[in-house]
Amino acid sequence: MKTETEHVEDTIQLLVKLVQNKCINPPGNELKSIQVIEKYLKDRNVPCQVLKSAPNRSNLISEIKGQNSGSSLMFGPSHVDVVPIGNKSAWEVDPFGGIIKDEHIWGRGTLDMLFIVATQVQAFACLFQEGFKPKGDLKLCIVADEEAGGIFGTEWLMKHQPDFMSVDYALSEAGGIPIAPGRLLLGIGEKGAAWKRVSFKGTPTHGSMPYKSDNAVIKAAIAAERLNNYTPPINLDYIKLMANSLGLSKITQLMLSHRIFLPIVLKMAHKRNPVMARLLHALSRMTISPNIIHGGTKTNVVAGEAYLDVDIRILPNQDDEFVVKHLRKAMGEMGKEAIIERPPDQPGFFTSEGTASDPNSEIVPFMCKAVSEVYPNAQFVPLIVAGATDLRYLRERGTQAYGFSLFDPETPLNTMATLPHGPNERISLKTVEYSLMAYYNLAKEFLNQ
Repeated sequence: MKTETEHVEDTIQLLVKLVQNKCINPPGNELKSIQVIEKYLKDRNVPCQVLKSAPNRSNLISEIKGQNSGSSLMFGPSHVDVVPIGNKSAWEVDPFGGIIKDEHIWGRGTLDMLFIVATQVQAFACLFQEGFKPKGDLKLCIVADEEAGGIFGTEWLMKHQPDFMSVDYALSEAGGIPIAPGRLLLGIGEKGAAWKRVSFKGTPTHGSMPYKSDNAVIKAAIAAERLNNYTPPINLDYIKLMANSLGLSKITQLMLSHRIFLPIVLKMAHKRNPVMARLLHALSRMTISPNIIHGGTKTNVVAGEAYLDVDIRILPNQDDEFVVKHLRKAMGEMGKEAIIERPPDQPGFFTSEGTASDPNSEIVPFMCKAVSEVYPNAQFVPLIVAGATDLRYLRERGTQAYGFSLFDPETPLNTMATLPHGPNERISLKTVEYSLMAYYNLAKEFLNQ
């Protein structure tokens, strides 16, 4: 049997290969990494199944059957696709070299989320090789296409492998991040995506005489400013949940949990910790970000049409009617003439509802125990994340799903916020080691209770 150090080294080498496979979405081409994982498992005599969802795009599933006397647990769905690198000159290293330096593995996708893929695959393989006989099923699910909405990944599996995807608990991105002494982030849910196109009509006329003209671009520009400055209804449920778990003073909890004081807290936090300010803001409301504006046909023609594409993220229990109502309210009188609709499909476009799992379910104490070797007496801080993950598909079917891994205690929170989808993405070797340990220990303890 291999030593713990050898298992960690195997995991690191698997992660390096996944980075080097360069599965940028679009187009994805995730089959390369799925085949690497398939070989990795079969070399260890672990049976698995590769399921093709589109040309050069596949998903992988495997299962250690339980004795039908306990809850089932899934490692995943965890994705192997990554986003483009952006400006290559901003990178210190080859973004697809899988280079190890400064006690980190560097490269696109290392943090989001290939390190979780590699550690979950290795933990699953180790348990299988040991002859693990759990009371409930342990499943492994590695998918394509998360970065573009999951159509050829988790959504495809939900349609074509519904029995396999039916599970009591699931673990994927993003959690286990130290956010305060003795406190780890536990991802219990996520906001939904409700992107909208807001369009305006104008009256085309000659651009040389624009006085009092009916210019659609001007309307769109004014609308963008109003949407940006609008404050939707405040919901403090998720901030209170977070504040109660952080061990804060009563005065600080009061400041965070009161509608009157929250704007003051946000301004103060923005000066000291901009990342925390953005997180608190996103946790407390629907967010509206007008990010694309387009209009007009020619420089010397007053614009007859213009539109805004708006990124809108909604909390659980906020629906499309809620979104449209507040967009119109934000724009005032202009809202009456605005055409609000779903934008045309585009790469990375999807809509989803906000979802949340129980922060006190039966698996949570086992998570605490699984991380105790690194963080003695650690407590989790339940949080919904501002972005979307594939776990939403499972939560919609009743699965209690969590963002869970285990980061190196030395990982700075501010650095963590800039690395996903940014230049110089990297993950520490310690985080790989600790996450492997956490997944292995959790499955062994929880499925044998």
